[in-house]
Amino acid sequence: MANLAARDAWFATQNLDGSPHLVPIWFVAPKADSVWIATGRHSAKVTNIKRNSEVSIGFPADGDADGDAVVIGAAKLHDQAPRDVLNLFVSKYQWHPGPEPDPDVGELLFIEINPIRWVMGSPAPTE
Repeated sequence: MANLAARDAWFATQNLDGSPHLVPIWFVAPKADSVWIATGRHSAKVTNIKRNSEVSIGFPADGDADGDAVVIGAAKLHDQAPRDVLNLFVSKYQWHPGPEPDPDVGELLFIEINPIRWVMGSPAPTE
């Protein structure tokens, strides 16, 4: 099963030239059918999602006997995240994303990923 409690995951989008853009991310998952990321408004992730909303996330097993899991999903961009999502970032990372610009990436944008299919690991994640 996907370890949604893992500290980090790998997030993939597609660059304009078709090559993968793969980066480590912090994420939260308020439900098994929704994963959220906070990122800089002008990041490559955002630019790529505006062209192609299909993304992938790789979750580490972190001791899960079923191994690592990868999900293919549809990404949506949001100017703000729901309060429960913000609270999850605070409890998981001791970091509150926004509303002021982040010192590392500037003005934030939120990416919501809704899983379409799981391609490795177990078909259902643990919450």
